[in-house]
Amino acid sequence: MDDKIVVEYRGDYVYAALYGSNNYDISLELWRRIMSECRAHQCFKILGENFTTEKLSVMDAFDHLKILEIVGITRDYRIAWVNNTPETAFTLEFVETVVVKNRGLANGAVFPTFAEAERWLLGKEK
Repeated sequence: MDDKIVVEYRGDYVYAALYGSNNYDISLELWRRIMSECRAHQCFKILGENFTTEKLSVMDAFDHLKILEIVGITRDYRIAWVNNTPETAFTLEFVETVVVKNRGLANGAVFPTFAEAERWLLGKEK
């Protein structure tokens, strides 16, 4: 699978997808692109999808605190992330635990499906 980062504004939110490799540098580039779109459209909602099977190291996962601080993520942003590959579930959940639950840096959650993530992101939970 080729490495690819997709980031686009979809009207209600900024959409992002990561394919291929995954590490600190790629994560930092992904979040820089996300924030560029957020700023360009004054958008505070982000929906991301993970299509990579490469696990982040525990240190790279923990370093998402630093990445999100560098790019300017605050609790003003609502972030829904979809895990599409079981191989990466642990590290995505670890990032969620560190960034959201332990440090309260961001308002976000990891979801098993795109539909659930989008409903939560747009405040349409049942």
